[in-house]
Amino acid sequence: MKKLILSVTTIAGFSLSGLAQGYITFDGSNNSNPSPSANSSGLVFFYGALDTTTDINAELVYGTSSSFNPFNGTPVVTLLLSSNNGGTGSTALGQTLSANGDITSYANGTLYDFTGSIYQIPNVAAGSTAYFSVFAWLGNYSSFNQANDANAWTGWTRVFSEVLSSGSSQTSADIGNMPGLLLIDQAAFGPEPASFPLAASGLALASTFLFRRRKA
Repeated sequence: MKKLILSVTTIAGFSLSGLAQGYITFDGSNNSNPSPSANSSGLVFFYGALDTTTDINAELVYGTSSSFNPFNGTPVVTLLLSSNNGGTGSTALGQTLSANGDITSYANGTLYDFTGSIYQIPNVAAGSTAYFSVFAWLGNYSSFNQANDANAWTGWTRVFSEVLSSGSSQTSADIGNMPGLLLIDQAAFGPEPASFPLAASGLALASTFLFRRRKA
């Protein structure tokens, strides 16, 4: 009987370890694609100009399907310019931490959560895929929606996928598949623009963005 119990416990242990929860870091420090229209390894831009000197508010959201609506996504972490919370490396979702240094730490257009926190994504096992989007805005606003309503500089990425890690700080998943993130001065395009042209590297780069979140 003891051998049977031991065997069942061992099998259960292997099963649980095989289904270990997945983790991600809000870390784009390895990204290097210089194009605003990059599909992965994306950087941060104001219109077509690479942002190397201005920290931004940023929020990472996730879903479990490639078709998830990022505006209904679950926040992983929000980095705010108005926050002094340096974080403690917690894995909990929904934290609000300081945005200080999220661009200027590397000063090369990469976006980086300088707290180094590793966030656990519920019900998605390590080695499995989760889907993400990054929202960004300038100013003393506590959310993207507030900044959007105020016609501030805002932007967000297309949905991208990442394979989650087991949580080790040495092998943690990052946002390496993030597309280029473009912030746009909405005030320059009127209260309810549907689309706008972007200039990038002297070329016309056409992009269409939804500027108003649909009201429930």
